[in-house]
Amino acid sequence: MQAKDKLRYIAYVRKSAEDKEKQELSHLSQIENIKEKFGHLNIVKWMPPESQSAFTQGRPIFQEMMRMLENGEADGIVSWHPNRLSRNEVDSGQITYALRSYLKDLKFCSYNFDNNPEGIMFLQFTMNQGQYQSAKQGVDVSRGLITKAGTGEKPGRVMPGYTKAPILDDYGQPVYRDKKIITHTVKDPERYEIVRNMWNWFLYDRLTPRQIWLKVNNETTYTTPLYKRRKDGKPMGGKPMPQSLVYRVLSSDFYIGNYYHLGKLYKGNYPNMITLEEYKLAQELLGAKGNKRLGGYDYAFAGMIKCGECGCTIQARHNTKYIKNKDRYKTYTYYYCSRKSMYRKCTQTKYTHAEEIERDIEMELSKFTIIPEFKDIALKILKRNHKVEVTDRKKIYAKLQTRRNELQDEIDKLLTWLHKEIIDEEEYKRHRDKLRGEMYAVDERLRSTENRTDNSTAMHEKAFSFAVNAKNNFSGGDVVTKRGILQTLGQTLTLKDNKLYIEPSEWLVPINEGYSELEKSYLYVRTNKKANSKELEKALLPIMETWRVQWDSNPRHPA
Repeated sequence: MQAKDKLRYIAYVRKSAEDKEKQELSHLSQIENIKEKFGHLNIVKWMPPESQSAFTQGRPIFQEMMRMLENGEADGIVSWHPNRLSRNEVDSGQITYALRSYLKDLKFCSYNFDNNPEGIMFLQFTMNQGQYQSAKQGVDVSRGLITKAGTGEKPGRVMPGYTKAPILDDYGQPVYRDKKIITHTVKDPERYEIVRNMWNWFLYDRLTPRQIWLKVNNETTYTTPLYKRRKDGKPMGGKPMPQSLVYRVLSSDFYIGNYYHLGKLYKGNYPNMITLEEYKLAQELLGAKGNKRLGGYDYAFAGMIKCGECGCTIQARHNTKYIKNKDRYKTYTYYYCSRKSMYRKCTQTKYTHAEEIERDIEMELSKFTIIPEFKDIALKILKRNHKVEVTDRKKIYAKLQTRRNELQDEIDKLLTWLHKEIIDEEEYKRHRDKLRGEMYAVDERLRSTENRTDNSTAMHEKAFSFAVNAKNNFSGGDVVTKRGILQTLGQTLTLKDNKLYIEPSEWLVPINEGYSELEKSYLYVRTNKKANSKELEKALLPIMETWRVQWDSNPRHPA
């Protein structure tokens, strides 16, 4: 047998970049250990350091080393520890098989190996133990993430507009668990308002996702958050918002407090950015914005309407005919059910002319049309009421803020008593948790008070502007204008027996239900009594107040 000092060795080092092996020695440390302990050996090849985990097979440098050994280019391996060579069953079997055939020796800095049956058996045990530890660590990490998800905290990164911040103790220091800082999801001070505006632009200004993308990158300071890559630690992010991210934001239910982990839905404990009603409306609009084109021709309402019988999408087509007596061509547009349902047969085989659909839309718009002069006086009344509400809100807010400061003082006083040993730790925690619960309730009321009437004036003005102009804008508008008005007008659109049925957007309903009586009162006072502006306001005020309460309580009002 060849003497061991004459054997040719290959030096192999591996440092996984994965977190679960970050406690292992670095590449340089392994190399220094090998040179120090085995500098007298005939090392004919230093393999390039490998950074791929040995938990799964397929490491290219490891396989190249085994190929060299099998071809007789070397006789043995020098490494820091057996777990550098393998943490999986396949590679472990490859090494032990090689020891029984062409591999003559193994040398380790932190493990003694004898090339005999007992030595190979213990080597197998050591490598299997490394595989077990890696697998167990992975299970423990997974179990920890599931536990974390169950507490209302999403593992990993959060959606734009939010960020992870350390949980602080009573002294303002980060709280640790297993040597890691515990974090929770909070509003991102740099990006929260920008992302909230994205929802407003989509829901209430009816901008397309592409228009929102351009607006964010051209008119705001938004950049993607900075983070370090796991493999090389280099910083990433700090760039403009990609267009795909707009669609991810608008389709994510993370903003109503939901998130998924390993396929399971969890409820988050962070503040919602939008309401459930706003989220549902956004998904309807996203669905309506798909399938607008068919065969390269732009149709105003294709993809927005559902069949009233089977629920499938209404498609469109056009046909161009030559009108002989007028010596010109005319294009006719038809709408029809796609009839793609696998579960329900559909008898809606007739085509509906675009003119019939537009007539139904104009009839619906008539229900929500108000005279321009009424808009001005109604807004004047609402703005005056808004000023009163703002004053009341400021008083409520000041009282709540005073109470919050009192609660914080009481918590600070408890901490002082604890340090002076006036109370014990158990009593301190009991009283502190009670005060914190009350403080949480006060914070919720503060947030509610902040948001209650901030946008009501702009909200009413937007609704009134739509009600004054929508019908005229629709009749003379292009394809994009008509599509936008229909999206604003109706939240559910169905076509059945050549008739378009529109369930109006909820924020428009008060106009249909309350405006008629208001207009009659307005016209009566203006015509019969020839009242001036102040008298008109006085006559309208009682009915206006009732209407406003109904209006402001609507969940889909365009704030």
